[in-house]
Parts: sequence; C-alpha cells; structure tokens
Amino acid sequence: YVKIYLRYFNNGGIQMKYIKLISTILVFCMIMLIGISTISYAAEESFELQLEPKSSTLNPGDTFSVDIVIDNMNITSGDQGIGAYQAKIVYDSNVLELVSVTAANGWERFLNEGNIVINTDDGEVVKERTTTSTINFKVKDDAEIGETTISLENIKGSSGTTTIDGTGISATINIEEKTTEPPTGEDNTTWGGNTTGGDNTTGGNNTTGGGNTTGGN
Repeated sequence: YVKIYLRYFNNGGIQMKYIKLISTILVFCMIMLIGISTISYAAEESFELQLEPKSSTLNPGDTFSVDIVIDNMNITSGDQGIGAYQAKIVYDSNVLELVSVTAANGWERFLNEGNIVINTDDGEVVKERTTTSTINFKVKDDAEIGETTISLENIKGSSGTTTIDGTGISATINIEEKTTEPPTGEDNTTWGGNTTGGDNTTGGNNTTGGGNTTGGN
C-alpha cells in the first residue's frame, strides 16, 4: 500500500491501474469474509430435544407421560455426540402437576424444581435419535378445559469437550370435560307381570293351585 500511495503522488495524478488493483484487493477481501462467515455458520453445533406425549387428549384427573427424545444432532466437537444435557420443564401449574421424571434405559436423571439433568450412565455420547427420559404428569381435577403446552427451555448439552445450545420442540395437550357414560350390562326387562299359572280345571276337590283353579262339585 505504501508503494501505491507514493506512486499516486509521484505521478501527480491517479493512475487507473492502481485504482483497479485496489478494487480487486477489496473485492477479494469481501469474498474471503463471506466465505469465512459461511464456514462458521455451517460448523455451528446444535441438537433438539423433542417432547412426545403418549396421549394428547385427556380429562381432569388423568395421568399421562411425555417422552424426551434427543434428535437432529449436528456435533463436530468432542466425541461428535451428546452425552449429557440440562433443561427446564415449563408447563402451566394451574393445569398440570409434575409427578416425576424417569430415566430411560442407559440414562441417569436428576430433578430439582423442574430443572433436569440427564446423562448417559456409561459416560458415552449418543449420535442418533434416542429416547432419554419420560416426564410423568397429572391433570389437576379443577384444570381448565382447553389446550395447554409443555416445553423445555434453557437447554444446554455436552459433547465431552464443548457446551452446546439446544432447541426444544414443545408438546400440546388438549384437556376435555369428562363425560358420564350410562351403566352397561342392564336392560329394561320387567320381571313378573300379569301371568297366570295353572288352568281353569274342575276336579273333585276344592284345591287351590298356582292359578285360578276351581275345584268342587
């Protein structure tokens, strides 16, 4: 640049070839910056925690479970997978009650006031879609009828060497009013009735039987 600067003044004017050279350098720098930004974006690590309810339509008083599934992992650091994560379970406490969190086979869990830490029990990472744990809920008896959402927030995962931000996929539950069904196993059968047993038989004796039987001479 010093050489270009001196040549510019030594010649007493602007030389077009130097302007073209500067323009070429600037364009090249811009291309390099764009390329670096693209590489950084493509290399960004990510994963998802998906909430999958066993049932999406419930009544007040019902209990149900929601699986936490880890999926769509784009991990290049460490062992190129996720071995542990933490998240906060978010739900409407006026509608739902958090009963417990159960770890899936091969996983361990820690729960504290809606905050969970889930990790593999052998310290290894997973690289494919896997169910990690199950959240167990109860619909409150006085829950408002309508839809309610369960979600995960503040998600952080570990590849063994790097902490990675995760994305949560929420679940929607529909609360319906409980209906009363009529009892089954009965019908409108009337036992008895105006049934007359016996015949109007006339015999030698005054015998009264199960029906209107007249005896005598």
